[in-house]
Amino acid sequence: MDLTPLKNIFNRLFGKWADSPNDQQYYVKIFFALISATVCGIGGQAFAGTRGVLFGFLVYILSLFVIRYLLEVEPEELGGMQKMITNSLFSYLMLWTVLWTLLYAFSIPEAALAIINTPPA
Repeated sequence: MDLTPLKNIFNRLFGKWADSPNDQQYYVKIFFALISATVCGIGGQAFAGTRGVLFGFLVYILSLFVIRYLLEVEPEELGGMQKMITNSLFSYLMLWTVLWTLLYAFSIPEAALAIINTPPA
């Protein structure tokens, strides 16, 4: 399978930071956090709970594959595979969680809000 078109796209997006692999991997993970949070937030009830968490972690794993195989960043350049996995993990999780929560809060259907806001009889 030829991955050249995907490599070209990601090199255009993140090639600016090719001199600093640490910065490059940070921006890739933040980009994927934005994508996963948007999908989870707009998806509403379909991604509430465990499905959303699993989707977020799968997207994080996908970001690691993009860094390793599409941008061709060697783990040794970052300090090893463990550093590649844990660097900017907290930033990914925080951005993903906060954005997901905000988007989900604003995508609650009006009927559900009406039920929540009606006083008990």
